[in-house]
Amino acid sequence: MEESIGTVNRLHSWYRGFIQGKTRILFAWIFGFALIFSARQYPTLPGIILCFVGATIRFWGSGYLRKDNQLSISGPYRFTRNPLYLGTYLMALGVALAVEAWILLAVLSVSFWAVYHYIILDEETKLRKMFGEPYDRFCALVPRFFPRLWPPAQSKISEIDTTNEQSHFSWKEAVGKNKAHEAYLAFLALIGLTIGTAWVWQNFLPS
Repeated sequence: MEESIGTVNRLHSWYRGFIQGKTRILFAWIFGFALIFSARQYPTLPGIILCFVGATIRFWGSGYLRKDNQLSISGPYRFTRNPLYLGTYLMALGVALAVEAWILLAVLSVSFWAVYHYIILDEETKLRKMFGEPYDRFCALVPRFFPRLWPPAQSKISEIDTTNEQSHFSWKEAVGKNKAHEAYLAFLALIGLTIGTAWVWQNFLPS
């Protein structure tokens, strides 16, 4: 029994180490190739809109992100502690929905959880070491991933950010440091890929 538990723990530790680093890039490439085989019809408007909303959430969150400097608690961070990851998920979900790739949509959701769950946990450990009690209070107010319907009271936020330095969107942080515009480039690339792939499938390949 103890040996089995030890094996499971070793596999768990190996997996958490494996998904660090460039795993997210690999995940994106696998999704792209899967999309090529799935996009056999032109994208529909609801999926395109959802993908665009995801890109906008990423752009919005990037303007309030202060990497390794300050605890980000303004803008979309008042609804979810991980708006950039939520935006990424909605973009991928939207493009899968746009081409009605239901199997890909299901596999994407499971795979996203399997990868990003542990990435988020490791980042939380890092943030807790950096910011201590203010981060714990932030976690008590705002959910980890799926957003709350309305933000917490301003008085609660002010208890965490007494300087009020993060209450405004920063174009310098968004476009300069955090490269927020890449979210919209990714949106255009995804929609363009689905349109081009669907055209090839419908004109040159058997359905």
